[in-house]
Amino acid sequence: MRTIVAASQFLPVPKDVWANLATVERHCRLAGRAGAMLVVFPELCLTGYLPPEELVSAVRGDLGGAAAQLPGIARRLGIDIAVGLPEDLGDGRLANSMLYFDCNGQLRGTYRKVHLWGTEREWAVPGQELAAFDSSFARIGMWICYDTRFPEVARLLALDGAALGLVATAWLGPANEWELALRARALDNGIYVVGSALQGEYGPFSFHGVSMVVNPHGQVVAAATEGREGVIFAEYDPEVVSAFRARLPLLKDRRTDLFGALCRPADW
Repeated sequence: MRTIVAASQFLPVPKDVWANLATVERHCRLAGRAGAMLVVFPELCLTGYLPPEELVSAVRGDLGGAAAQLPGIARRLGIDIAVGLPEDLGDGRLANSMLYFDCNGQLRGTYRKVHLWGTEREWAVPGQELAAFDSSFARIGMWICYDTRFPEVARLLALDGAALGLVATAWLGPANEWELALRARALDNGIYVVGSALQGEYGPFSFHGVSMVVNPHGQVVAAATEGREGVIFAEYDPEVVSAFRARLPLLKDRRTDLFGALCRPADW
């Protein structure tokens, strides 16, 4: 069954979790009115992508109360949502996470960023799991920003059955590299990829690239405009995934007997 999926794009108000939650709800409403079953939001969108000390302060403030509203938003508006936020693990540790709530408000998936970038190492602990999960319309894998540069992440999720990849980002590199990485991960594995990108700049950080949806052929089928808030839409069609994989059985044809070196440390 074909499904409409959506990706949000906006510049969060730094540290104002309630204002950002209001934008999340508004974009969910827009996506639902357009017939989307899922809307994906950017990395750390409830707080903004902040220097470590500011982010920790935001988490200790109102983040918990705002994040607790997400299941109700999904349930009230009848739409699945995937949201990037700093997750309080409850033992003094934080993670850069992506949470997936279905339209009944149930938490279906939690992903914690595996590859931390720059100052993220000062406040977050890296995730330890790469696992796909089932939604009502697709088997889904999630990853965050820097993880996109590691082909193994999307590949392991595809091997776990994912046909739809969801990516939250606050991309600090060149915009063309973000697009190329998303297209490559889709083409590498014969999956759809929905990427949601933070916009603007804050403090030492300047964000690049746009939200986009890529099909299994590596083609961008929907893209936002850089610097503008909004929601984009595209069709997810499992038949396209099946046809691509029937023509190019990439996962089956891997020479795993030669891949041992992939797990060895590199010199650079």
